[in-house]
Amino acid sequence: MLAAIAAPALNDTARAAPGDNEIRIGNTVPYTGPASAYGVIGKVLAAYFEKVNAEGGIKGRKINFISYDDAYNPTKTMEMTRKLVEEDNVLFILGSLGTNTSQAVHPYLNAKKIPQLFVASGATMWDQPREFPWTMGFLPSYQTEAHIYSQYLLENHPRSKVAVLYQDDGFGKDYLKGLKDGLGTKIPIVAEAPYKVTDANIDAQIAKLKASGADVFMQFTTPKFATMAIKRNAEIGWKPIHFLASVSESVSSVMAPAGLENGEGIISAMYRLEGEDAQSAGPAVFREWSAFMERYVPSVSKANGQAVYAYLNARLVMEVLKMCGDDFSRDNIMKQARSLKGLQIPMMVPGILINTSPSDHATIEQMRLMRFTGGHWQFFGPVRSGIDPGTVSDSFKTLFKYGTATKRDLANQLNANTVSLMTGSFGSTYAQMGADLASVLDNGTNLRILPVMGRGSVQAVSDILLLRGVDAGIVRKDTLSYLDRKDFAKDIRNQFVYVAKMFNEEMHVLAPKSIANVRDLDGKTVVVDLPDSSTFVTAINVFERLGIRPHLVYQEPRLAVDMLRKGEVDAIVAIEGKPVQWLNQITDRNLHLVPVEYAKTLQEEYLPSKMSSQDYPNLVAEGGSVETISAEAVLASYNWAPNSDRYRRLALLVDTMFDKVAQLQRPPFHPKWKEMAPRATVSGWTRFKAAQEWLDRNMPASAAVSSASGAVPQSPAAALSPQDRDPLYREFLEWRANRAKAPPNR
Repeated sequence: MLAAIAAPALNDTARAAPGDNEIRIGNTVPYTGPASAYGVIGKVLAAYFEKVNAEGGIKGRKINFISYDDAYNPTKTMEMTRKLVEEDNVLFILGSLGTNTSQAVHPYLNAKKIPQLFVASGATMWDQPREFPWTMGFLPSYQTEAHIYSQYLLENHPRSKVAVLYQDDGFGKDYLKGLKDGLGTKIPIVAEAPYKVTDANIDAQIAKLKASGADVFMQFTTPKFATMAIKRNAEIGWKPIHFLASVSESVSSVMAPAGLENGEGIISAMYRLEGEDAQSAGPAVFREWSAFMERYVPSVSKANGQAVYAYLNARLVMEVLKMCGDDFSRDNIMKQARSLKGLQIPMMVPGILINTSPSDHATIEQMRLMRFTGGHWQFFGPVRSGIDPGTVSDSFKTLFKYGTATKRDLANQLNANTVSLMTGSFGSTYAQMGADLASVLDNGTNLRILPVMGRGSVQAVSDILLLRGVDAGIVRKDTLSYLDRKDFAKDIRNQFVYVAKMFNEEMHVLAPKSIANVRDLDGKTVVVDLPDSSTFVTAINVFERLGIRPHLVYQEPRLAVDMLRKGEVDAIVAIEGKPVQWLNQITDRNLHLVPVEYAKTLQEEYLPSKMSSQDYPNLVAEGGSVETISAEAVLASYNWAPNSDRYRRLALLVDTMFDKVAQLQRPPFHPKWKEMAPRATVSGWTRFKAAQEWLDRNMPASAAVSSASGAVPQSPAAALSPQDRDPLYREFLEWRANRAKAPPNR
């Protein structure tokens, strides 16, 4: 069957999973159009699932395979995929063909969390598990295959000159990039000729390539154009060393129509066996393959390479479904697809194994070269890997390019999307948050976060204003307010913008138990961190607002613990996000965390908070807590002009970070990420324009209801998140405190 008739629409719960008696699988392939030769894939997939159903299905469930014709048109692919997901309620998409066509639905399926399994395309984009965790390819990547051709040329024809015919889209350009990366500067590519899938012929391109004097011809084409190129080469008598992309090696669809004699000596590479190669397959494997083809899809030749491909794809997905046990949820299907280890599928080249992991969605990374001889393909040489383990390192890739590109071009590429972020001192919350951002957001040359160790909020403000290359920094709101109030930085409210409120940081006061509350520090000797730090600013600000005048010692808090134990200082102040690592290492029973009252003079700039025995089991009695205040940390930047490159880079950070807040809020990242709410406002300060535009697009605020309309306005407290309504919360606390002091009603 080509397409199963869709069942009546399921309810919302059933949309995420199939019914108890079936597993719905969706697919799009070009049964018509310029790539219709690949329509065989859909036919053979349907036939194999018919076989599975005839043999009892999988765990008592039948496979309902629904396949639509997209005519190799990305717009049609999008239309058909939406139909599969939103009307046919498929569990996942399998084996859909094409680079541009599959790319068109790539973001949609990942946003919907629909598995896009074993895409029939070798584009490298299918192996991006961090960015697209719901997508997985099947074929060796086009770049992997081109690397293997490069290996062969470097070993056997190091003085050759190369000409390339390639399809002018992502498919052809991926092959071309792989070839260039593989050859480096060792073998020159003397001519390149692209073609479009709508071209009537490629005669002009072949003439150009022949005229270049190349003695190696690389053909990165789909079947229709592969046939044209082989025939045209024969007609004009051009006989270079000829390489053919594996996607076009079909004997029945390409080589025979081009003339078997014209293809003599062409080299390609493959991961699977030919459909009539009984000797390589082995008796049992070949008998099983032949019996399937003869019974379920007799109209398709066993010599058709696309039939073998579809057979392997179907066999692989059945392995995944068997591994699912009784859990056919989309999450579990992806989990099992990422857990394939040393798997050999019948009709694959012996020695080629399938291995995947959560960080590796490249299903097949090995191939074996073959040569067209006497009307069929013959393997030669060893199984080759097109992947050097070192290439997973972006830095290794950069160093490789250093030898193949001009230094200026490479430097421009690397710097274009690098964002430098000022954080804090070693071990601080700011430093950990910066490291988390780099871990989650870094994406090669597309975006790189460069966290810079600093001394805290004051230095970060200075560096953002003055230090070359610093794009943003984590600073504290009260630092900005203090600078503004003291007029230390002229017109700072117009020079600085914030991207987002990050989290609240608690005021920790460590002292002997003789210090009962923060006011007891008046006249005492207190460590307040280095003068550039955010703790320093918050401490002097809080002391000033409470009318406390201690003697200040400028030392990093974690380095001052021995001074406290020896009586050289009376207390240590640290304002950081709880729990603070160095504080949790203190076991001295004479020390405790001093309460900080939420006095009225502090309520303009700070929030109430508390620290529990769960946060600090060695400093707070079990089940107890210590009242304190917290200060707001924000991600801030200079107010760059919207048309500047610095603005563009910061906008790139914003788009990527806001998209991945949910990921940052999960372990193992710092627990303070859970406090980040992108819509939260920072009173008195302006949000970075690109950040506000992102929020307006993706998290629009509820439109205000005009009183003139006669409608009752919604309560602001009900409309805002807790992070957004800090002023309301302060008012509530004041009301609660006043109510507690008032005499009871009689």
